[in-house]
Amino acid sequence: MTTATTTPTATVPPAPSAKPRKARNRRWLRLVLPPAAVLLLMLVGTLVYQWGEPNADDEAFLSPSSRDGIGAADLAGRVRQAGVDIVTEHKSSDALVAAYGGNATLLITTPQLMHKYYLRMLKVLPATTRVVIVEPGSATIAEGLLPMQGTARNYIAKTAAPGCDYAPAAQAGTAAVVRTRYGPLDPDLGREVARCYDDSLVVYQRAGVNVTVVGSTDPFRNDRIGEHGNAKLATGLLTGAPRLIWLDLHRREPPPGITDDPGLAGAPGAPPSLRPVDPSNPGDPRDTDFPQAGRGATPNAPQPGNGKNDEPRPPDDPPNPLWSAFPPWTYVATALAVLGVVALAVAMARRLGAPVVEPLPVVVRSSETAIGRGRLYQRAKARGESLQVLRDAAVVRLTRLLRLDPDVERPVLIEAVAASSGWPPPAVEHTLFGRPPDTDDELVAAAVSLEQLVNAVTTEQPGAQPAPAAPFEGEPR
Repeated sequence: MTTATTTPTATVPPAPSAKPRKARNRRWLRLVLPPAAVLLLMLVGTLVYQWGEPNADDEAFLSPSSRDGIGAADLAGRVRQAGVDIVTEHKSSDALVAAYGGNATLLITTPQLMHKYYLRMLKVLPATTRVVIVEPGSATIAEGLLPMQGTARNYIAKTAAPGCDYAPAAQAGTAAVVRTRYGPLDPDLGREVARCYDDSLVVYQRAGVNVTVVGSTDPFRNDRIGEHGNAKLATGLLTGAPRLIWLDLHRREPPPGITDDPGLAGAPGAPPSLRPVDPSNPGDPRDTDFPQAGRGATPNAPQPGNGKNDEPRPPDDPPNPLWSAFPPWTYVATALAVLGVVALAVAMARRLGAPVVEPLPVVVRSSETAIGRGRLYQRAKARGESLQVLRDAAVVRLTRLLRLDPDVERPVLIEAVAASSGWPPPAVEHTLFGRPPDTDDELVAAAVSLEQLVNAVTTEQPGAQPAPAAPFEGEPR
């Protein structure tokens, strides 16, 4: 007899399962990525916009000898064809001295690079000299004492009809001038002669000198002069005199020097405001636009020297704070960026949905909730509100017990409750819709009466006689 043997098999324990990796919480990306994307887009757009903007420090910018897109050689050629002689100057002082001879047009293409004193000297030019200033900004207007009150600047130049009878504008017609718009003129600094192209071309007169302010560089540039009526407008503005003094300035200038050489006191080429002052003459006029040492000067005012431009800065030349180092539109763009980020955060945030039932972390007994709420009503002395809460709950319960509509009318409810409880209708009305109590005792009595009424309907004892609380003081019995 053969006996079968069974070889015991070893039981291999199961391999421990790998612990699942906890998913990373990436909810923070919802708050970080959208604002970062918006800021990056705005930054790239700003950089591209600034990169496309011409730089006044560029030697080719509105230069009469440059044929680059931002140059003005095309305009210079048109002016020469009109029989006007162009005199190119690279210093404001030389340009002013040349314009002081009269019978000329002075073109200032980069007023932001001129020292403010040179801009203030425009008023001392003769009446036969006309001045054309290309797109001065708000800071240049304030420092140079130009009469415009406020400016508004667009991102790009827009076209518009002249809207005035000023000859160069009326002959040119529609032109791309509307970029920087200028506000009304200060009557103490100038008299308005013409205002064209939606306030982007303003002609004013100060001390007999006609000054034309153009709110865009497009009519003067090689790459824009052929559009619309730009060529006619720019040529008309610069061909009103036999000479055109073109200030081709591409660097910031120091303040003008002051000389004490008596031999220059009667020189006709020097602006009167910078001529030497005779201290022995008490009636010698002094222009407050040009502070000098002497009467009314501060200790830090520049003292008379050798005529070089190395004197210290005038006392009224304030330091350049950080906020003024940026153009005004940067602050508007920053404010819009902040508003955009806030709006995007609100739009991308999780919205509140329907209420979700969740277990309370601590079990709170219903009696404690009722006691706590009652004490709040008691502390606020809200007797009427407390009784109204009880009455509303009783009305809802009675409506359900009697199978009435939720919006049942009061007379129907009173009749139904009276028929079911056996109470007279006046007692039912007083219990459910009486006036609010004035004292705590009246509140307790009304609550007891209300509970008795509900119990009478619940137990369905129509034969039971009601025992309502006595009416409040002042009610009819």
